Amino acid sequence: MKRWLPLLLVAAVAAAWANSFHGPFTYDDRVEVLHPALRDWRAPEAILVYNPGRFVVLATYALNWALGGVDPLGYHLLSVGIHALNAVLAWRLLGRLLSPGRAAVGAAAWALHPMCTEGVTYISGRSDALSATFALVALAAWIDDSRAPAWRPRAVAMAAVAVGMATKETAFVTPFLMLAAELLLVAGGRWRLVRWPRYAPLGALVAAAGVGRVLFAGWPVPEVPRSLVDHLGSQGEVWLRYAGLWLLPWGQSILQAVPGEASGLGWAGLAAWSFAGVWAWRRGGLAAFAWVLWALPLAVSSAPVLKETMAEHRSYLSGLAVVLFVAGSLPARRGFLVIPLLLAALTVRRNSDWRDEVTLWRGATDRWPASRDAWQGYGDALRLARAWEPAERAYRTTYALDPEDVDPLVNIAIGRGVRGDLVGAREVLVEALRRQPGHCAALNNLARIDFVDGDIAAAAGGYEGTLRSCPNDATAHFSLGVLYGDAGEHGRAIFHLRAYLAADPWGARVPTAQQRLRASGVED
Repeated sequence: MKRWLPLLLVAAVAAAWANSFHGPFTYDDRVEVLHPALRDWRAPEAILVYNPGRFVVLATYALNWALGGVDPLGYHLLSVGIHALNAVLAWRLLGRLLSPGRAAVGAAAWALHPMCTEGVTYISGRSDALSATFALVALAAWIDDSRAPAWRPRAVAMAAVAVGMATKETAFVTPFLMLAAELLLVAGGRWRLVRWPRYAPLGALVAAAGVGRVLFAGWPVPEVPRSLVDHLGSQGEVWLRYAGLWLLPWGQSILQAVPGEASGLGWAGLAAWSFAGVWAWRRGGLAAFAWVLWALPLAVSSAPVLKETMAEHRSYLSGLAVVLFVAGSLPARRGFLVIPLLLAALTVRRNSDWRDEVTLWRGATDRWPASRDAWQGYGDALRLARAWEPAERAYRTTYALDPEDVDPLVNIAIGRGVRGDLVGAREVLVEALRRQPGHCAALNNLARIDFVDGDIAAAAGGYEGTLRSCPNDATAHFSLGVLYGDAGEHGRAIFHLRAYLAADPWGARVPTAQQRLRASGVED
């Protein structure tokens, strides 16, 4: 049975995710997965420039592009393959810590859990799944080396850590998980028994990764303004929600709209996890390691101040800690074999939500009806599906929830313009500009309407007005480059086309801009 178990795990993962293979690119996929810099795996320098901290996972996107272009099937197959490999690696790791039966059930429960869907079905979630691959390899090899010192598992662990750090920045936590594994599972909590010299190369890797991150990408800056108090308080609530979803996977959503502010529930969550950590540390062994495996990856993912306070894929690896603790604590019962089957059924159901974006985001609005971002995502999905009238209603709801943001009005205007209702589009854009006079997208779309109406002078004036508010606006520069070029004002055209290339070097209109520059006798 042991020999066949890896194949059974792989088959079970494939079956649970079979209905996800033809799901579309979703949400951040269009930016993070289909970026022009990631369309040639033979040009690693472009990938390095784009994001050196995620070179490995971005290279897998480039490989997918080389094999299948914009067809999402290949992306899904590779993501599910990574998760199936992780199921086997989780089983091997749990097999070092639990009895064979508990390890098998635990690995299956984790691999078939619907909370893994966002790390697998959502293609942008691959960074968490792939970095977990190298963490699982490193942990298993490090435990082997800690129990029976040998150069081979140690080398495997070191290599896995290095590759993991080039997969996602949060992987720098892996050496600390390795230390926890040795201290709590091998040395019995006695620090003096830890073989400290082995950690020197790991420390050097962590330091090099940190310095490289700052040199190449700068110090991480907050995506949104949020005080430290609010951030800590909100993450306390987030951790509680993660735990709740792993224990009872109901209420999943592409968007978990947890407010980015401190709350009583958030402070209670921080207190609860602190007490749990003290209790687990005193108990030692498996309980303490499970707490560390839960807390450290989440602490790293929670450290940056991000717009989205919570995303299910961030708990991908930490979820294994829940399974480890439960499998190691509950009495052995054959009836527990049904748990992976129930979780697999829930995963199939959850994957059905990913079959199209409209379904996915409608679920978000059902879950969080007061969330502006949920309605924005729903409106975008409807617009992409060319369901114009429902999209307009969704955008109106978005605007009503946050009248200070006029982006939904601009999207309404775009939808009306596509349908040929230029008068209606202009009315909505004027409404947006009354609220935000210098809104760049609104100004650009008004200029576009003037161009379609044949008023070239008004269109050029409109785009010039955009640049007074937004000097580096790529759309305005490109449009002026085209307008002035067609009007024979080549000096102005060259200036704006060069400005466009500087503002949007990976934009879809780069080939057109370069062609126009060459036609003007200018090397781009």
